[in-house]
Amino acid sequence: MTLTVHRGAKQIGGCVTEIASGQWRLFIDFGDNLPGNDAALPPIEGLTFGDGSRSALFFTHYHSDHIGNLDKVMPGIPVYMGETAKAVQTTVAKWARREKPTMFDVVKTFTPLDRKKIGNITVTPLMIDHSAFDAYMFLIEAEGCRILHTGDFRLHGVRGSKTLKMLSYYAKNVHYIICEGTMLSRKGPPPMTEYGLQLKAKELMKNAPTPYVFVLCSSTNIDRIAAFYHANPRGRLFVCDKYQKEQLETIREAHAGKSGFYDFKHVLSYAPNLDRLMEERGFCMLVRKSAWKNRLLGPVMESYKGKSLFVYSMWTGYLDGQARDQELCDLLAPYREGQNRYAELHTSGHAPPEDLRRLFQTVNPKLGLIPIHGERPELFQDIIPKEKLLLLDDGKEYSPPPFPEE
Repeated sequence: MTLTVHRGAKQIGGCVTEIASGQWRLFIDFGDNLPGNDAALPPIEGLTFGDGSRSALFFTHYHSDHIGNLDKVMPGIPVYMGETAKAVQTTVAKWARREKPTMFDVVKTFTPLDRKKIGNITVTPLMIDHSAFDAYMFLIEAEGCRILHTGDFRLHGVRGSKTLKMLSYYAKNVHYIICEGTMLSRKGPPPMTEYGLQLKAKELMKNAPTPYVFVLCSSTNIDRIAAFYHANPRGRLFVCDKYQKEQLETIREAHAGKSGFYDFKHVLSYAPNLDRLMEERGFCMLVRKSAWKNRLLGPVMESYKGKSLFVYSMWTGYLDGQARDQELCDLLAPYREGQNRYAELHTSGHAPPEDLRRLFQTVNPKLGLIPIHGERPELFQDIIPKEKLLLLDDGKEYSPPPFPEE
């Protein structure tokens, strides 16, 4: 058995990990680099060239830094992702027009605890909380070795409080954790909970000097949209564009019966016939960075520019530093310059160091933790026993010791 981090041992995003057993190869995630990172994507035998007849690729979630290289996978290799995650990403592809929606037709799906056999490798998906809806950890078993791949996760989200209890039940006798370390190099206070953000959003909109609110957040960050939806003062409209409406309807149809948090029945898709009602009753309106170019939404944003509140609810790294997005900055500039017309309200989709420690202590791997998806993997030594930290380089094959079959 071998384990290889092809890319992502010392960077955030763009990760691809391989676990091989005999002639079988399991790959987890295959994404783009984040903006500002030009790390090359190496050719990967069994995934981008060579014999892929005994390979499979599993996606932890639908963010582009995890699925962005799907088009480079050799034809015929089975690709898996969560059922709702596939539906969300199919809608993204349809509306983006850059990708053919049929690209996702070949993607197979799984549901929580739906065990998949890839030769003599078994993969069990464990649903967790992240800023992408329908995200998973994977429990991988082969040759007597049990590995937990965390993907991207957090404990402070809507479903996060259940994660450690779930792991204590399903992730027993684990030998290795392959663990994200995004937040290890990012300083600051612990992130607020998603529910705490909802309360702050409710207070912000209630006390704002205007009943007209624009919110910029990821259109696929469903929990964030739900937080603003439930925080919107009673009587005000909640409005979005047709693409966002379609995404929310997908979630509503699949999950509203399980939780009222996802019952988006009062969301309206913007059309000019709403203008008078929006003016009279006020609104919370979702926008995207391209909204100002949109022939429908652009005029709405322009007409309310001096009398609205703009709430930015995404990572601030897109506004400055290496990952700066100039188009986004141009959109926000008029609002950021005004007084009492701009607010930033966000919480991370990733676990802070203390929660990484809690996960490690809960799973208590017998042999160690292998960092991925982090710029400073060595910082794990500050939160776990140093002898349990296994630092790998990109492309370096690691062979665990043999394990007795249990």
